[in-house]
Amino acid sequence: MENQNMTNIYSPTASLGDLVVELLKAKPSQEISSKDLAALVLENFPEWCSKKQQNSKPGVKLLSQLANEISSRRPQWLKKYPDLKCSDTSPRHYSWGPSLIVPQGVEDEASGVIYNEPKLSEADLYPILAHFLWVGPAQNAVYPKRINEKTSSNNLGPKANEWLHPDMVGLEDLMSDWNPQIQDCAEKAGDQRARLWAFEVKIKVSRSSVRRDYFQAVSNSSWANFGYLVAAEIDTDAETELRMLHGLHGIGLIELDTGNPAESVVRIPARERHIVDWTTCNRLAKENKDFRYFAKLVSHFYKTRETSEKEWDIPSTIPDKE
Repeated sequence: MENQNMTNIYSPTASLGDLVVELLKAKPSQEISSKDLAALVLENFPEWCSKKQQNSKPGVKLLSQLANEISSRRPQWLKKYPDLKCSDTSPRHYSWGPSLIVPQGVEDEASGVIYNEPKLSEADLYPILAHFLWVGPAQNAVYPKRINEKTSSNNLGPKANEWLHPDMVGLEDLMSDWNPQIQDCAEKAGDQRARLWAFEVKIKVSRSSVRRDYFQAVSNSSWANFGYLVAAEIDTDAETELRMLHGLHGIGLIELDTGNPAESVVRIPARERHIVDWTTCNRLAKENKDFRYFAKLVSHFYKTRETSEKEWDIPSTIPDKE
């Protein structure tokens, strides 16, 4: 593929999606990761990338930004381009044409670029999870909200609320793309309008901590339609234990990709609880200010079918939808 030929196809005003699709069309059925696609965009569309860099925040590495945008826009692109394929494995690989099968053990290398990631705290993982919830785990976006244990009253003593609060919660609008008349019909029929999610977040789940971490998630997230244990690093033998525990309690597992949040993966899907445990929600609301606000947002949504993105903890780093 000649660089000059590619640059003649699209102007600097083309969208990233157009460029990615053109690159994939030039390599039919070849599986390419988001980082490798970003490197190809840099190589083949220098004028477009120069303009993109000028409009980016100072200090932002364009390669990382492009890889992140490719992953974040995946749901919209899969709807827009019927021939675009994406794997369910981590890291995800994209192709154009026949169904994608990614062999086991494929490593994701971005043209020799080495990323040295700083050590993260648990608090650093919350916006990463929020990013993933907004673009990744469900057919519909999940509106994320942080629940800070520091906003709890602790009226019952310092240990009374231990393992009570999830780290994050979410609201999934099940009818976001439905016709208003069909929404009316579904509501009158008593169908479910939304699903509530809850998350316990850890830096790492190890073999020694797996049961403690899992049962903390059981304790503070089982009230929701979906409860998850979330971690940036998961030991292999710990995941084996988690799968066994999932069979008993239904809490799922999400592995966060800290370098590219949209590429995070649901390792074990949570078992859906069809009825929210409102008694536990009431206990949470009594004790925690953030959860009371979350309940207010959910109530408003059920009354009006509307919610504002500004009211939720959606990271500003998420690219706008094309």
